Amino acid sequence: MRVAIHQPDLLPYTGFFYKMAISDAFIVARHDQFKKYGYQRRARMRGTWCSIPLVGKPGVTPITTVTAMPGWQKVLVDGIGGRYHGAKHWSTRGHELVGRIAALDVPGDALDAVNLALMEVVRDMLEIRTPLLFTEPPTVNGPPRLIEQVLAVGGGVYLSGSGGAAYLGEDAPADFAAHGITLEWSRHQHTTGDSIVTALLDDDDPMATVLRELPPGAEPHEEQGA
Repeated sequence: MRVAIHQPDLLPYTGFFYKMAISDAFIVARHDQFKKYGYQRRARMRGTWCSIPLVGKPGVTPITTVTAMPGWQKVLVDGIGGRYHGAKHWSTRGHELVGRIAALDVPGDALDAVNLALMEVVRDMLEIRTPLLFTEPPTVNGPPRLIEQVLAVGGGVYLSGSGGAAYLGEDAPADFAAHGITLEWSRHQHTTGDSIVTALLDDDDPMATVLRELPPGAEPHEEQGA
C-alpha cells in the first residue's frame, strides 16, 4: 500500500493533490507544528498571498491548537473572487468553489479542521477518492516519525514530495527499507506554485494538471512540504 503524508495546508498547490490522488491512503498530519510563515494559514493565488486571519498570534504550537478568526469564509471568498473573477472557469467552477466555501460551518474554527474542510471541497470537485487517514500523535521526530506513521496504517511504500530529500537525507532509502518500506519520490510536474485554485479555475481539465508528471530522466524540483 502506497502512503503519502502531509499536514493540512490551506488550499495547497497541485503537488499536494497529486500525492493524494496516486496513493492508496493519505495521512493528514494534523499533529504537526504550526509554522507562522508556512502554508497552513495562507496560499499563493495569482502570485500573491491569500491569508485567513487567526485568533491571537500563535507561535510554536500544534496546528490543532490554532484557531481561525470567525468570518474566515468571507475573507477567503473575497480573496479568491478578487483574483479569479476573470478566470476561464469562474462562472462555473469558480462560483461552485466560493459558494461551497461560504457555506462551510466548521465547529470551533480550528485551523486544521478549516483546512481539512477546504481539502474535502477540492477533493470532491476533482473526484479524488483516496481515503484520508488520521493517526495518533507521533512519538518520534524527523524521518523516524514518517516511518512510524506509515507502519501505523500498514503501508509498504512511502511517497514523498521531492522537497523531502532536503531533510530525509541520502541514507533515507536504506532507513525506510530497514523497516520494510520502499521510499518513492513524487514525479509531479507543477505548472505553477499557486494554490490548486489556479488549476481549478484556469485549466480545462484540472485533474490532468494534478496528474501531470515529469518526463523520464527529468529531475524533480523542490515542492511545498514533504
